[in-house]
Amino acid sequence: MSLTPVIVIALDGVPFSLLRYYFERGKMSCIKQLADRGAFKEIVSVQPPLSAPAWASFLTGVAPHEHGILSFTERDARSLNWYTPNAAHLRQPTLLQKLSDKGRRVFSMNIPVTYPPVEINGISICGFLGPDLERGVYPTSEISFLKNKAYRIDSDVNLAKTDMAAFLEDLHVVLDRRVDTARYYALRERWDLFMVHIMETDRLHHFTFESFHRGDPDMLHFYDALYGKIDRFVGWMIDHHPPDSRFVLLSDHGFTVLKREIYLNHWLWQQGYLRFTHPSPANLHHIHPDSRAYSLYPGRIFINLRGREKNGRVTLEAYDSLRRELTERLLALRDPIDGAPVIKRVLRGEDVYAPHIPAKAHNPHYVSYPDLLALPYNGYDLKGVLWYRELSAKTVYTGMHSFDDAFLISNDKSLAERSTSITDVGREVAALFA
Repeated sequence: MSLTPVIVIALDGVPFSLLRYYFERGKMSCIKQLADRGAFKEIVSVQPPLSAPAWASFLTGVAPHEHGILSFTERDARSLNWYTPNAAHLRQPTLLQKLSDKGRRVFSMNIPVTYPPVEINGISICGFLGPDLERGVYPTSEISFLKNKAYRIDSDVNLAKTDMAAFLEDLHVVLDRRVDTARYYALRERWDLFMVHIMETDRLHHFTFESFHRGDPDMLHFYDALYGKIDRFVGWMIDHHPPDSRFVLLSDHGFTVLKREIYLNHWLWQQGYLRFTHPSPANLHHIHPDSRAYSLYPGRIFINLRGREKNGRVTLEAYDSLRRELTERLLALRDPIDGAPVIKRVLRGEDVYAPHIPAKAHNPHYVSYPDLLALPYNGYDLKGVLWYRELSAKTVYTGMHSFDDAFLISNDKSLAERSTSITDVGREVAALFA
């Protein structure tokens, strides 16, 4: 049982390889010293490697098929309405709830999938999926303080599409306020579990990762400055906690340079699997009843199954043969620019999201998870936009998530030894309080 504080610092989207790059160059000395005293290792994310299901797996210690958060967007098959899953959709209790039930004092800042907040023995400040502080903070008595600190949930990513310089400046502003607020709460009382999530790293990588890897001098300098600020914050946290405190630093996924975006619904339309009732389809209600399949982000393919989907056409007898056909064609999909293969693997939904159920018991009429999950080669992002005029595009985004190359650093070597994924880390942190 942990009688000393456990401090979790979550660096969204920070690759193991990037930290190793800095360590080898003598930078980020505070984090490097922590790694040298304990463990520094590569871990993996969840499939697909998105922040929402990954951090939900950390918070609950179970895989996405158990906690119920599979992506940023879901659909109701009966109504064809789509929605954004949040903490209210979690099917398992979180680390915050479990420790609160044991009377432990907990603090959580900016962790995704903590909106809407629930009553806990401590403080919860929601992450980027929360709409605003008024609805995203427990207890509400903390809201006025956060506003006075000019605390912000997230940076303005729209700036990256119009004014990159302003966007980069905004990242520093948001990070400064987050770090300053975290320091205040760290000193305010003794916490059994103190968790801070930094989203600015993920935001930075999405729009600049290609420039960084290309060695652009200005971008290298910016990365040094932002990561140096994070390193100093970690050093401050180490200095202001008891020497026997357990530190856990981790990311939810890796990052890779984005070669091209691939629009799977365009491909399904092109191949004759998807039709529309509207010249500019904007939502699932614009899918023609004669359609046989459609896709949601990222790479999740749903069969338009009769008896499950609102306007289902495909019979149960044709279901498996259509999945095999789609799998074969997806694996043959090539980059329209250079001919490189796009899809690395195509998995059946039940193999990803219902591995505990015998194959004979799988009934697609009663599942909400995708019928197929397409996994791309690194460098491709399988978009879920219902309609895009081309199969592929190169946009303002230059970096994308990877399943591997996430990291874990902890001064608790045994915790690190038992962890190979973000799900493992969440389970092992909870076990410290067992």
